[in-house]
Amino acid sequence: MNTGARIALATGVVAGLVVVGSVVFGGEGGRPESPTVAKGTRWTSAKQCKKCHAEVFAEWKGSHHQIAYQNPQVRELSDDFRNKECQACHLPRPVAVTGFGNRVLPRMTQPDEGVSCLTCHLAADGSIMGRRDLDGGCRPRRNEGYLSVGMCQSCHNQHKTTDEFRASHYAKNGGHCIDCHMPEVARGKGKGRGHEFLGAHDLATLRKAGKFEAGIEAGKLVLTLTNVGAGHNFPTEERHRAVDMDYRFVDGAGKASEWKRAYRFRNPYRDEPGPNTQLPADQSHSEQIAIPDGTAKAQVRLWYRLMPYASDDDPRSVLLFEREVAVQ
Repeated sequence: MNTGARIALATGVVAGLVVVGSVVFGGEGGRPESPTVAKGTRWTSAKQCKKCHAEVFAEWKGSHHQIAYQNPQVRELSDDFRNKECQACHLPRPVAVTGFGNRVLPRMTQPDEGVSCLTCHLAADGSIMGRRDLDGGCRPRRNEGYLSVGMCQSCHNQHKTTDEFRASHYAKNGGHCIDCHMPEVARGKGKGRGHEFLGAHDLATLRKAGKFEAGIEAGKLVLTLTNVGAGHNFPTEERHRAVDMDYRFVDGAGKASEWKRAYRFRNPYRDEPGPNTQLPADQSHSEQIAIPDGTAKAQVRLWYRLMPYASDDDPRSVLLFEREVAVQ
């Protein structure tokens, strides 16, 4: 087949895939040339959104939504996505295709866009959904399903995170996932929702989740963690995430013992023994440790680990809090 014939064939295939109202992800597509986009525009890539929504695009770019499919840790854990269960949520078609609250379907294109603008904003009929009706720009239309927790549920309930949220007082009092994960930010002359999708990779967000306390009671070291800020279990989502309460004792001469784990909060892998010890919203857990004779002080730490077997000096281990308690 000569070059001209190959080009003609490729053009025909692309034309057949991208139809009016289609929600199939394709190439970069045309960018709007004016503040109001022509009716019937085929939305095929997040790059089309950049011209009118540069600030939002910049927030999303580099976020864990954007790198969802290319994240090296995710690729390692999913056996380079040979585990197809993972691909659906890390490279999803628009949520509206399968319906809010239903599990998404995987796509095979735009791997660099992961969970993209179109994953959330593209309606099943090919139009754009938003928080309100607007006649300019991409002509977004308000959609109650888009505004519901069901939007997040389609991906984030694979590990029961939205079930945990619905059982919390946050949901019962009218809260939403975006209250914490998409806080309001100043943008231009107004405000908007942040698109960095803050969560387990953001230190400030992690520190808001738990209240860590240490004290001496009846001659024992008492460590307590309370889930004060997460509207779901802490930690939540993947089974490899863990939160550890660690301690060590220091004697009067300044000699410190080895660090030991007092308790681990985690949902273990399916082939591991033991119960799910994640800490639900608003609940506390305490551990009491006997103090050796001659101890002058106790040092305690709270770790968040993106991998359960990561050592303290591993970048996948994040030190959330460190305390020191005098014993004598």
